Amino acid sequence: MAVLIDQSERLRLVAELMKHWGERRGQLGLDASLGSQMGSIMEWKGAAPRGGSSGSRILVGGAGLDHAAAEVDAAVVQLERRDPRGATLAKLAQLRYLYGATVREQMREVGLAEDADRTYRNWVKALHLQVFAILAARAGRVRQQTVRRVTMRLACNIDET
Repeated sequence: MAVLIDQSERLRLVAELMKHWGERRGQLGLDASLGSQMGSIMEWKGAAPRGGSSGSRILVGGAGLDHAAAEVDAAVVQLERRDPRGATLAKLAQLRYLYGATVREQMREVGLAEDADRTYRNWVKALHLQVFAILAARAGRVRQQTVRRVTMRLACNIDET
């Protein structure tokens, strides 16, 4: 059975993922391009490394965001399209992790008063919880396995061949 983690640890992990997303988006943007093989050979002085842990490895030829950053990006876009509150949370995510705006600028852009520090922290917590929920739902959909409840029929008669 999977080990459950407490909410504070969950929020910390989501914050780290979102920092990673902001760094990768800042470096690469949304562009994805494949360079020439010769450019890769010159950059790495041979073949580019292909090993490493999934989600944070260097992509061959600059093929765009890694898997973890792409999933967070999709979660933020899904949050933005959901409702007005989701759009505000997505804007906060972009300001906080992508552009590195100060807390005061973030509060002003999302419409919070400058002295509403606790409200700001509640919004950041809500952002992390919503992104976590979307990521969990996306991971659940991908990891579902197909189970056949009926026996498969043969398309041809094996006995006659």
